[in-house]
Amino acid sequence: MVYDVLIENARVLDGRGNPWFRGSVAVQGGRIVAIGRFVEGEAVERLDAGGLYVCPGFIDTHTHSDLNYLVDSTAQSKVRQGVTTEVLGNCGSSAAPRVGVAASSGRIMGLEPTWTTYPQYLDVLDAAAKPVNLASLVGHGTIRTATVGLEDRPASPEEMAEMERILAEALEAGAFGMSMGLYFSPGMYAPRQELMRLSRIVARYGGLTATHNRDSSTRTIGVVEAVREMVEIGEAADCPTHIAHIKCHGPTVWGKSSEMLQLMDEARARGIEMTCDQYPYEASGGGVIPDTLPHSFQAGKSSEEIARLLAQPTVRAELYNAVAENVARRGGPARLIISTHPSEDVMGKSLEQLMAERGTNAAETVMDLLVEAGGDRVGWTCFSFSDEDVERFMQWPATMFGSDGSALSTEGPLSGGHPHPRNFGTFPRVLGRYVRDKGVLRLEEAVRKMTSLPAQTYGIAGRGTLAHGYWADLVLFDLARISDATYEQPKTYPQGIPYVMVNGEWVIKDGRFTGALPGRLLRR
Repeated sequence: MVYDVLIENARVLDGRGNPWFRGSVAVQGGRIVAIGRFVEGEAVERLDAGGLYVCPGFIDTHTHSDLNYLVDSTAQSKVRQGVTTEVLGNCGSSAAPRVGVAASSGRIMGLEPTWTTYPQYLDVLDAAAKPVNLASLVGHGTIRTATVGLEDRPASPEEMAEMERILAEALEAGAFGMSMGLYFSPGMYAPRQELMRLSRIVARYGGLTATHNRDSSTRTIGVVEAVREMVEIGEAADCPTHIAHIKCHGPTVWGKSSEMLQLMDEARARGIEMTCDQYPYEASGGGVIPDTLPHSFQAGKSSEEIARLLAQPTVRAELYNAVAENVARRGGPARLIISTHPSEDVMGKSLEQLMAERGTNAAETVMDLLVEAGGDRVGWTCFSFSDEDVERFMQWPATMFGSDGSALSTEGPLSGGHPHPRNFGTFPRVLGRYVRDKGVLRLEEAVRKMTSLPAQTYGIAGRGTLAHGYWADLVLFDLARISDATYEQPKTYPQGIPYVMVNGEWVIKDGRFTGALPGRLLRR
Protein backbone atom coordinates (compact mmCIF):
# COMPACT_ATOMS: atom_id res chain seq x y z
CA MET A 1 0.00 0.00 0.00
CA VAL A 2 1.11 3.54 -0.73
CA TYR A 3 -0.01 5.78 2.08
CA ASP A 4 -0.98 9.39 1.56
CA VAL A 5 0.97 10.42 4.67
CA LEU A 6 3.27 8.43 6.94
CA ILE A 7 4.24 10.12 10.21
CA GLU A 8 7.30 8.48 11.73
CA ASN A 9 9.46 8.84 14.84
CA ALA A 10 6.62 10.32 16.92
CA ARG A 11 5.62 9.91 20.54
CA VAL A 12 2.18 8.42 20.02
CA LEU A 13 -0.62 9.30 22.45
CA ASP A 14 -3.72 7.28 21.56
CA GLY A 15 -6.21 9.55 23.38
CA ARG A 16 -7.38 6.86 25.82
CA GLY A 17 -4.99 7.87 28.60
CA ASN A 18 -2.36 5.24 27.85
CA PRO A 19 1.35 6.11 28.13
CA TRP A 20 2.91 7.30 24.89
CA PHE A 21 5.04 4.99 22.75
CA ARG A 22 7.45 5.81 19.95
CA GLY A 23 5.94 4.86 16.64
CA SER A 24 4.26 5.78 13.36
CA VAL A 25 0.83 6.69 12.04
CA ALA A 26 -0.23 6.12 8.42
CA VAL A 27 -3.06 7.96 6.71
CA GLN A 28 -4.90 6.96 3.55
CA GLY A 29 -8.13 8.39 2.15
CA GLY A 30 -8.67 10.66 5.13
CA ARG A 31 -8.46 7.87 7.70
CA ILE A 32 -5.88 6.23 9.92
CA VAL A 33 -4.98 2.92 8.26
CA ALA A 34 -1.97 1.84 10.31
CA ILE A 35 -0.49 2.68 13.69
CA GLY A 36 2.31 1.05 15.64
CA ARG A 37 5.98 1.02 16.53
CA PHE A 38 6.90 0.02 12.97
CA VAL A 39 4.68 0.78 9.98
CA GLU A 40 6.10 -0.41 6.69
CA GLY A 41 5.17 0.83 3.26
CA GLU A 42 5.65 3.62 0.76
CA ALA A 43 4.06 7.04 1.16
CA VAL A 44 3.39 10.09 -0.97
CA GLU A 45 4.53 12.15 2.01
CA ARG A 46 6.77 10.99 4.84
CA LEU A 47 7.10 13.19 7.91
CA ASP A 48 9.82 12.61 10.46
CA ALA A 49 8.18 13.92 13.62
CA GLY A 50 11.52 14.18 15.38
CA GLY A 51 10.04 13.10 18.69
CA LEU A 52 7.02 15.42 18.61
CA TYR A 53 3.91 14.08 20.30
CA VAL A 54 1.12 13.00 17.95
CA CYS A 55 -2.40 12.57 19.27
CA PRO A 56 -6.03 12.79 18.11
CA GLY A 57 -7.30 16.23 17.22
CA PHE A 58 -8.71 18.16 20.15
CA ILE A 59 -12.49 18.44 20.52
CA ASP A 60 -13.64 21.82 21.84
CA THR A 61 -16.82 20.84 23.66
CA HIS A 62 -18.20 24.32 24.28
CA THR A 63 -18.00 26.97 21.57
CA HIS A 64 -19.99 29.81 20.09
CA SER A 65 -18.74 29.66 16.50
CA ASP A 66 -22.28 29.13 15.18
CA LEU A 67 -21.90 31.82 12.50
CA ASN A 68 -18.18 32.52 12.49
CA TYR A 69 -17.17 30.22 9.65
CA LEU A 70 -19.98 31.67 7.54
CA VAL A 71 -18.40 35.09 8.06
CA ASP A 72 -14.79 33.97 7.56
CA SER A 73 -14.12 30.37 6.54
CA THR A 74 -10.40 30.79 7.26
CA ALA A 75 -10.72 31.77 10.93
CA GLN A 76 -7.74 30.04 12.55
CA SER A 77 -7.83 30.64 16.31
CA LYS A 78 -9.19 27.16 16.97
CA VAL A 79 -7.32 25.01 14.48
CA ARG A 80 -3.97 26.54 15.47
CA GLN A 81 -4.64 25.28 19.00
CA GLY A 82 -5.00 21.76 17.67
CA VAL A 83 -8.79 21.84 17.68
CA THR A 84 -10.18 19.72 14.86
CA THR A 85 -13.84 19.57 16.02
CA GLU A 86 -16.00 22.25 17.61
CA VAL A 87 -19.34 21.74 19.37
CA LEU A 88 -21.65 24.68 18.62
CA GLY A 89 -25.03 25.84 19.92
CA ASN A 90 -24.20 26.21 23.61
CA CYS A 91 -25.63 28.11 26.58
CA GLY A 92 -29.18 27.65 25.32
CA SER A 93 -28.48 29.70 22.19
CA SER A 94 -28.24 28.29 18.67
CA ALA A 95 -28.41 29.89 15.24
CA ALA A 96 -31.78 28.26 14.56
CA PRO A 97 -34.72 28.10 14.55
CA ARG A 98 -35.30 31.66 13.38
CA VAL A 99 -39.02 32.23 13.74
CA GLY A 100 -41.10 34.60 15.85
CA VAL A 101 -39.06 36.80 18.17
CA ALA A 102 -36.00 34.65 17.42
CA ALA A 103 -36.00 36.00 13.85
CA SER A 104 -36.24 39.67 14.79
CA SER A 105 -32.52 40.32 15.11
CA GLY A 106 -31.92 40.63 11.36
CA ARG A 107 -28.27 40.76 10.35
CA ILE A 108 -25.86 39.10 12.79
CA MET A 109 -22.10 39.70 12.57
CA GLY A 110 -22.78 41.35 9.22
CA LEU A 111 -24.45 38.17 7.98
CA GLU A 112 -28.03 37.93 6.72
CA PRO A 113 -29.25 34.44 7.75
CA THR A 114 -30.91 32.56 4.92
CA TRP A 115 -32.47 29.79 7.00
CA THR A 116 -35.55 29.48 9.18
CA THR A 117 -35.51 25.95 10.57
CA TYR A 118 -32.75 24.07 12.34
CA PRO A 119 -32.41 21.48 9.53
CA GLN A 120 -31.94 24.33 7.05
CA TYR A 121 -29.22 25.83 9.24
CA LEU A 122 -27.37 22.51 9.37
CA ASP A 123 -27.53 22.31 5.58
CA VAL A 124 -25.93 25.77 5.35
CA LEU A 125 -23.16 24.69 7.74
CA ASP A 126 -22.70 21.51 5.74
CA ALA A 127 -22.19 23.42 2.51
CA ALA A 128 -19.85 26.02 4.01
CA ALA A 129 -16.07 25.69 3.66
CA LYS A 130 -14.40 25.34 7.05
CA PRO A 131 -11.04 24.27 8.46
CA VAL A 132 -12.47 22.07 11.26
CA ASN A 133 -15.37 19.72 11.86
CA LEU A 134 -18.55 21.11 13.39
CA ALA A 135 -21.05 19.34 15.63
CA SER A 136 -24.05 21.26 16.90
CA LEU A 137 -26.56 21.37 19.74
CA VAL A 138 -29.93 23.07 19.51
CA GLY A 139 -30.55 25.80 22.07
CA HIS A 140 -33.48 25.55 24.45
CA GLY A 141 -33.46 29.34 24.83
CA THR A 142 -33.72 29.79 21.07
CA ILE A 143 -36.58 27.28 20.86
CA ARG A 144 -38.36 29.05 23.74
CA THR A 145 -37.84 32.46 22.16
CA ALA A 146 -39.32 31.17 18.89
CA THR A 147 -42.44 29.84 20.62
CA VAL A 148 -43.03 31.68 23.92
CA GLY A 149 -40.96 34.79 23.34
CA LEU A 150 -38.93 36.54 26.02
CA GLU A 151 -41.67 36.69 28.65
CA ASP A 152 -41.35 35.32 32.18
CA ARG A 153 -44.17 32.76 32.11
CA PRO A 154 -44.79 29.04 31.58
CA ALA A 155 -45.43 27.81 28.06
CA SER A 156 -49.04 27.11 27.11
CA PRO A 157 -49.91 23.50 26.14
CA GLU A 158 -49.78 24.53 22.48
CA GLU A 159 -46.41 26.25 22.89
CA MET A 160 -45.03 23.26 24.77
CA ALA A 161 -46.11 20.97 21.94
CA GLU A 162 -44.41 23.25 19.43
CA MET A 163 -41.19 23.29 21.46
CA GLU A 164 -41.22 19.50 21.52
CA ARG A 165 -41.79 19.39 17.76
CA ILE A 166 -38.92 21.79 17.02
CA LEU A 167 -36.59 19.87 19.33
CA ALA A 168 -37.41 16.53 17.73
CA GLU A 169 -36.95 18.05 14.27
CA ALA A 170 -33.49 19.30 15.24
CA LEU A 171 -32.46 15.95 16.73
CA GLU A 172 -33.68 14.09 13.66
CA ALA A 173 -31.63 16.46 11.49
CA GLY A 174 -28.46 15.58 13.39
CA ALA A 175 -28.21 17.76 16.50
CA PHE A 176 -26.12 16.05 19.18
CA GLY A 177 -28.44 17.21 21.92
CA MET A 178 -29.92 20.30 23.52
CA SER A 179 -28.17 23.11 25.37
CA MET A 180 -29.85 25.05 28.15
CA GLY A 181 -28.91 28.51 29.38
CA LEU A 182 -30.70 28.79 32.72
CA TYR A 183 -28.67 31.88 33.65
CA PHE A 184 -29.98 33.80 30.63
CA SER A 185 -33.29 35.14 29.40
CA PRO A 186 -35.51 33.35 28.42
CA GLY A 187 -34.08 30.02 29.68
CA MET A 188 -34.20 31.32 33.27
CA TYR A 189 -38.00 31.56 33.02
CA ALA A 190 -38.57 27.91 32.13
CA PRO A 191 -40.11 25.83 34.93
CA ARG A 192 -38.31 22.63 35.82
CA GLN A 193 -41.10 20.47 34.40
CA GLU A 194 -40.52 22.02 30.95
CA LEU A 195 -36.82 21.20 31.12
CA MET A 196 -37.54 17.62 32.17
CA ARG A 197 -40.04 17.06 29.36
CA LEU A 198 -37.64 18.33 26.73
CA SER A 199 -34.72 16.38 28.21
CA ARG A 200 -36.74 13.16 27.93
CA ILE A 201 -37.04 13.78 24.18
CA VAL A 202 -33.28 14.33 23.97
CA ALA A 203 -32.72 11.03 25.78
CA ARG A 204 -34.98 9.15 23.37
CA TYR A 205 -32.80 10.31 20.48
CA GLY A 206 -29.57 9.31 22.23
CA GLY A 207 -28.41 12.90 22.79
CA LEU A 208 -27.37 14.83 25.88
CA THR A 209 -28.26 18.11 27.57
CA ALA A 210 -25.44 20.60 28.13
CA THR A 211 -26.33 23.38 30.52
CA HIS A 212 -25.08 26.76 31.59
CA ASN A 213 -26.25 26.42 35.18
CA ARG A 214 -28.75 28.75 36.77
CA ASP A 215 -26.14 30.10 39.15
CA SER A 216 -22.34 30.02 39.52
CA SER A 217 -22.32 32.30 42.54
CA THR A 218 -24.94 33.50 45.05
CA ARG A 219 -27.10 35.47 42.67
CA THR A 220 -30.18 33.21 42.70
CA ILE A 221 -30.27 29.64 44.06
CA GLY A 222 -26.53 29.34 44.71
CA VAL A 223 -23.80 27.39 42.97
CA VAL A 224 -24.31 24.09 44.83
CA GLU A 225 -28.09 24.11 44.40
CA ALA A 226 -27.62 24.83 40.69
CA VAL A 227 -25.70 21.57 40.36
CA ARG A 228 -28.34 19.76 42.40
CA GLU A 229 -31.00 21.06 40.00
CA MET A 230 -29.16 19.55 37.04
CA VAL A 231 -28.74 16.23 38.84
CA GLU A 232 -32.48 16.13 39.51
CA ILE A 233 -33.35 16.97 35.90
CA GLY A 234 -30.95 14.35 34.56
CA GLU A 235 -32.30 11.72 36.92
CA ALA A 236 -35.96 12.48 36.19
CA ALA A 237 -35.41 12.54 32.42
CA ASP A 238 -32.91 9.65 32.38
CA CYS A 239 -30.81 11.86 30.13
CA PRO A 240 -27.01 12.30 30.04
CA THR A 241 -26.39 15.66 31.71
CA HIS A 242 -23.38 17.86 31.02
CA ILE A 243 -22.55 21.01 33.01
CA ALA A 244 -20.95 23.65 30.84
CA HIS A 245 -17.88 25.67 31.95
CA ILE A 246 -18.21 24.61 35.57
CA LYS A 247 -16.96 27.27 37.99
CA CYS A 248 -17.20 29.00 41.36
CA HIS A 249 -17.74 32.64 40.46
CA GLY A 250 -16.60 35.17 43.02
CA PRO A 251 -14.98 35.08 46.46
CA THR A 252 -18.25 34.29 48.24
CA VAL A 253 -18.32 30.78 46.72
CA TRP A 254 -14.63 29.94 46.46
CA GLY A 255 -14.07 26.41 47.75
CA LYS A 256 -17.56 25.17 46.85
CA SER A 257 -16.05 23.00 44.10
CA SER A 258 -15.71 20.11 46.58
CA GLU A 259 -19.45 20.08 47.33
CA MET A 260 -20.34 20.40 43.66
CA LEU A 261 -18.13 17.49 42.64
CA GLN A 262 -19.41 15.37 45.52
CA LEU A 263 -22.96 15.81 44.22
CA MET A 264 -21.83 14.75 40.75
CA ASP A 265 -19.90 11.75 42.08
CA GLU A 266 -22.97 10.63 44.03
CA ALA A 267 -25.11 11.06 40.92
CA ARG A 268 -22.77 8.90 38.85
CA ALA A 269 -22.79 6.27 41.59
CA ARG A 270 -26.60 6.15 41.21
CA GLY A 271 -26.27 5.68 37.45
CA ILE A 272 -26.82 9.27 36.31
CA GLU A 273 -24.42 10.15 33.50
CA MET A 274 -22.95 13.45 34.74
CA THR A 275 -20.03 15.16 33.00
CA CYS A 276 -18.74 18.72 32.75
CA ASP A 277 -16.30 20.94 30.91
CA GLN A 278 -14.24 23.96 31.92
CA TYR A 279 -11.97 26.57 30.44
CA PRO A 280 -8.56 26.57 32.18
CA TYR A 281 -8.48 30.19 33.33
CA GLU A 282 -8.95 32.17 36.52
CA ALA A 283 -11.13 34.61 34.58
CA SER A 284 -14.48 34.19 32.88
CA GLY A 285 -15.96 36.02 29.95
CA GLY A 286 -19.56 37.14 29.78
CA GLY A 287 -22.14 39.70 28.84
CA VAL A 288 -22.69 42.78 30.97
CA ILE A 289 -26.49 42.64 30.60
CA PRO A 290 -27.01 39.11 32.01
CA ASP A 291 -24.23 39.59 34.58
CA THR A 292 -25.55 42.79 36.13
CA LEU A 293 -29.23 43.48 35.42
CA PRO A 294 -32.00 41.82 37.48
CA HIS A 295 -33.68 38.88 35.76
CA SER A 296 -37.09 40.48 36.23
CA PHE A 297 -35.94 43.59 34.36
CA GLN A 298 -34.58 41.55 31.44
CA ALA A 299 -37.89 39.70 30.94
CA GLY A 300 -39.54 40.40 27.61
CA LYS A 301 -36.94 42.94 26.49
CA SER A 302 -34.44 42.98 23.67
CA SER A 303 -30.99 44.45 24.24
CA GLU A 304 -32.05 47.53 22.24
CA GLU A 305 -35.06 48.08 24.52
CA ILE A 306 -32.85 47.64 27.58
CA ALA A 307 -30.42 50.29 26.32
CA ARG A 308 -33.27 52.76 25.72
CA LEU A 309 -34.74 52.19 29.18
CA LEU A 310 -31.39 52.59 30.91
CA ALA A 311 -31.19 56.14 29.56
CA GLN A 312 -34.12 57.06 31.83
CA PRO A 313 -33.13 58.39 35.28
CA THR A 314 -36.06 56.73 37.06
CA VAL A 315 -35.18 53.31 35.63
CA ARG A 316 -31.52 53.72 36.55
CA ALA A 317 -32.43 54.65 40.12
CA GLU A 318 -34.53 51.50 40.48
CA LEU A 319 -31.73 49.26 39.20
CA TYR A 320 -28.80 51.00 40.92
CA ASN A 321 -28.48 48.78 44.00
CA ALA A 322 -28.88 45.50 42.09
CA VAL A 323 -26.22 46.47 39.53
CA ALA A 324 -23.82 47.56 42.28
CA GLU A 325 -24.35 44.28 44.16
CA ASN A 326 -23.73 42.19 41.04
CA VAL A 327 -20.51 44.07 40.28
CA ALA A 328 -19.32 43.37 43.82
CA ARG A 329 -20.39 39.72 43.52
CA ARG A 330 -18.04 39.30 40.56
CA GLY A 331 -15.07 40.60 42.55
CA GLY A 332 -15.36 44.36 42.11
CA PRO A 333 -14.49 46.94 39.40
CA ALA A 334 -10.74 46.24 39.31
CA ARG A 335 -11.38 42.61 38.28
CA LEU A 336 -13.72 43.43 35.36
CA ILE A 337 -12.12 44.20 31.96
CA ILE A 338 -14.27 45.35 29.03
CA SER A 339 -13.74 43.01 26.07
CA THR A 340 -16.53 43.96 23.65
CA HIS A 341 -18.04 47.39 23.03
CA PRO A 342 -18.70 49.57 19.96
CA SER A 343 -16.08 52.05 21.21
CA GLU A 344 -12.44 51.06 20.78
CA ASP A 345 -11.55 53.55 23.55
CA VAL A 346 -13.37 51.35 26.08
CA MET A 347 -12.11 47.88 25.22
CA GLY A 348 -9.23 46.51 27.24
CA LYS A 349 -9.87 48.83 30.19
CA SER A 350 -11.08 47.79 33.61
CA LEU A 351 -14.34 49.06 35.02
CA GLU A 352 -12.22 50.75 37.70
CA GLN A 353 -10.21 52.63 35.06
CA LEU A 354 -13.37 53.79 33.31
CA MET A 355 -14.84 54.97 36.61
CA ALA A 356 -11.74 57.07 37.25
CA GLU A 357 -11.78 58.54 33.74
CA ARG A 358 -15.46 59.42 33.89
CA GLY A 359 -15.82 60.33 37.55
CA THR A 360 -18.68 57.86 37.98
CA ASN A 361 -19.29 54.92 40.30
CA ALA A 362 -19.52 51.26 39.28
CA ALA A 363 -23.28 51.01 38.70
CA GLU A 364 -23.42 54.29 36.78
CA THR A 365 -20.51 53.24 34.56
CA VAL A 366 -22.07 49.88 33.76
CA MET A 367 -25.39 51.44 32.78
CA ASP A 368 -23.65 54.18 30.78
CA LEU A 369 -21.73 51.56 28.81
CA LEU A 370 -24.94 49.73 27.94
CA VAL A 371 -26.68 52.93 26.86
CA GLU A 372 -23.68 53.93 24.71
CA ALA A 373 -23.73 50.51 23.02
CA GLY A 374 -27.36 51.03 22.01
CA GLY A 375 -28.14 47.31 22.02
CA ASP A 376 -24.83 46.09 20.66
CA ARG A 377 -23.16 43.49 22.83
CA VAL A 378 -21.09 44.67 25.77
CA GLY A 379 -18.84 41.92 27.14
CA TRP A 380 -16.20 41.70 29.81
CA THR A 381 -13.51 39.45 31.24
CA CYS A 382 -13.97 38.82 34.96
CA PHE A 383 -11.08 37.72 37.19
CA SER A 384 -13.34 35.93 39.64
CA PHE A 385 -12.07 32.34 40.14
CA SER A 386 -9.66 30.75 42.59
CA ASP A 387 -6.81 28.54 41.39
CA GLU A 388 -7.80 25.81 43.86
CA ASP A 389 -11.29 25.47 42.39
CA VAL A 390 -10.00 25.56 38.80
CA GLU A 391 -7.52 22.76 39.50
CA ARG A 392 -9.97 20.68 41.53
CA PHE A 393 -12.52 20.74 38.71
CA MET A 394 -9.77 19.93 36.21
CA GLN A 395 -8.70 16.78 38.04
CA TRP A 396 -12.21 15.28 38.21
CA PRO A 397 -12.17 12.27 35.84
CA ALA A 398 -15.29 13.33 33.88
CA THR A 399 -14.16 16.91 33.24
CA MET A 400 -13.17 17.85 29.70
CA PHE A 401 -12.23 21.17 28.14
CA GLY A 402 -14.32 23.73 26.28
CA SER A 403 -13.14 27.20 25.36
CA ASP A 404 -16.53 28.94 25.67
CA GLY A 405 -15.06 30.96 22.80
CA SER A 406 -15.39 31.38 19.07
CA ALA A 407 -13.22 30.88 16.02
CA LEU A 408 -11.48 34.22 15.56
CA SER A 409 -8.61 35.60 13.53
CA THR A 410 -5.75 38.08 13.80
CA GLU A 411 -7.01 39.85 10.69
CA GLY A 412 -10.24 40.38 8.81
CA PRO A 413 -13.84 40.54 10.07
CA LEU A 414 -13.23 38.29 13.09
CA SER A 415 -10.22 40.18 14.45
CA GLY A 416 -11.89 42.98 16.39
CA GLY A 417 -12.21 43.70 20.09
CA HIS A 418 -10.17 42.60 23.08
CA PRO A 419 -11.38 39.01 23.50
CA HIS A 420 -10.76 36.58 26.33
CA PRO A 421 -7.52 34.67 25.55
CA ARG A 422 -9.46 31.38 25.69
CA ASN A 423 -10.50 32.02 22.08
CA PHE A 424 -6.87 31.58 21.02
CA GLY A 425 -5.26 29.63 23.84
CA THR A 426 -7.45 27.16 25.76
CA PHE A 427 -5.82 23.91 24.71
CA PRO A 428 -2.17 25.01 24.69
CA ARG A 429 -2.78 26.54 28.12
CA VAL A 430 -3.80 23.14 29.48
CA LEU A 431 -0.68 21.54 28.04
CA GLY A 432 1.74 24.32 28.93
CA ARG A 433 0.51 25.61 32.28
CA TYR A 434 -1.31 22.68 33.86
CA VAL A 435 0.68 19.72 32.46
CA ARG A 436 4.21 20.97 31.87
CA ASP A 437 4.57 23.81 34.38
CA LYS A 438 2.32 22.92 37.32
CA GLY A 439 1.93 19.14 36.99
CA VAL A 440 -1.79 19.31 37.80
CA LEU A 441 -2.52 16.68 35.11
CA ARG A 442 -0.48 13.91 33.54
CA LEU A 443 0.01 14.54 29.84
CA GLU A 444 -1.85 11.37 28.89
CA GLU A 445 -4.80 12.33 31.09
CA ALA A 446 -4.96 15.84 29.69
CA VAL A 447 -5.03 14.49 26.14
CA ARG A 448 -7.79 12.01 27.10
CA LYS A 449 -9.87 14.92 28.39
CA MET A 450 -9.38 16.71 25.05
CA THR A 451 -10.07 13.76 22.75
CA SER A 452 -11.66 10.41 23.61
CA LEU A 453 -13.67 11.67 26.60
CA PRO A 454 -15.56 14.36 24.65
CA ALA A 455 -16.00 12.01 21.68
CA GLN A 456 -17.54 9.43 24.03
CA THR A 457 -19.67 11.99 25.86
CA TYR A 458 -21.16 13.64 22.78
CA GLY A 459 -21.33 10.48 20.68
CA ILE A 460 -18.91 11.73 18.02
CA ALA A 461 -18.14 8.53 16.14
CA GLY A 462 -14.80 7.69 14.55
CA ARG A 463 -12.88 10.52 16.20
CA GLY A 464 -11.08 11.24 19.45
CA THR A 465 -8.82 8.17 19.36
CA LEU A 466 -5.86 7.03 17.29
CA ALA A 467 -7.20 3.75 15.97
CA HIS A 468 -7.40 1.91 12.67
CA GLY A 469 -10.28 3.19 10.55
CA TYR A 470 -10.80 6.38 12.55
CA TRP A 471 -10.74 9.74 10.80
CA ALA A 472 -7.28 11.26 10.54
CA ASP A 473 -7.77 14.28 12.80
CA LEU A 474 -4.24 14.64 14.20
CA VAL A 475 -2.19 17.11 16.22
CA LEU A 476 1.61 17.16 16.54
CA PHE A 477 3.04 19.29 19.33
CA ASP A 478 6.24 20.08 21.18
CA LEU A 479 5.39 20.15 24.89
CA ALA A 480 8.55 22.09 25.74
CA ARG A 481 7.64 24.93 23.35
CA ILE A 482 3.90 25.21 23.96
CA SER A 483 2.77 28.77 24.67
CA ASP A 484 -0.62 30.42 24.60
CA ALA A 485 -2.30 33.80 24.34
CA THR A 486 -2.23 36.19 27.28
CA TYR A 487 -4.78 38.59 28.76
CA GLU A 488 -2.62 41.49 27.61
CA GLN A 489 -2.16 40.07 24.07
CA PRO A 490 -5.22 37.82 23.62
CA LYS A 491 -5.21 37.76 19.82
CA THR A 492 -2.04 35.67 19.55
CA TYR A 493 -1.75 32.27 17.88
CA PRO A 494 -0.03 29.65 20.05
CA GLN A 495 3.46 28.29 19.56
CA GLY A 496 4.60 24.67 19.72
CA ILE A 497 1.82 23.15 17.57
CA PRO A 498 3.42 22.96 14.11
CA TYR A 499 1.10 20.37 12.52
CA VAL A 500 -2.69 19.92 12.54
CA MET A 501 -4.46 17.51 10.20
CA VAL A 502 -8.23 17.42 9.64
CA ASN A 503 -9.79 14.50 7.76
CA GLY A 504 -6.41 13.56 6.33
CA GLU A 505 -5.41 17.04 5.12
CA TRP A 506 -2.85 19.37 6.67
CA VAL A 507 -4.50 22.60 7.77
CA ILE A 508 -1.46 23.71 9.77
CA LYS A 509 1.90 22.55 8.36
CA ASP A 510 5.33 23.70 9.54
CA GLY A 511 3.48 26.21 11.70
CA ARG A 512 1.70 27.84 8.77
CA PHE A 513 -1.92 27.82 7.64
CA THR A 514 -2.14 25.87 4.39
CA GLY A 515 -5.47 27.32 3.27
CA ALA A 516 -7.05 23.86 3.23
CA LEU A 517 -10.67 23.75 4.42
CA PRO A 518 -11.43 20.04 4.85
CA GLY A 519 -13.79 20.35 7.82
CA ARG A 520 -17.13 18.58 7.77
CA LEU A 521 -20.50 18.97 9.42
CA LEU A 522 -20.98 16.07 11.82
CA ARG A 523 -24.49 14.80 12.50
CA ARG A 524 -25.55 12.67 15.44
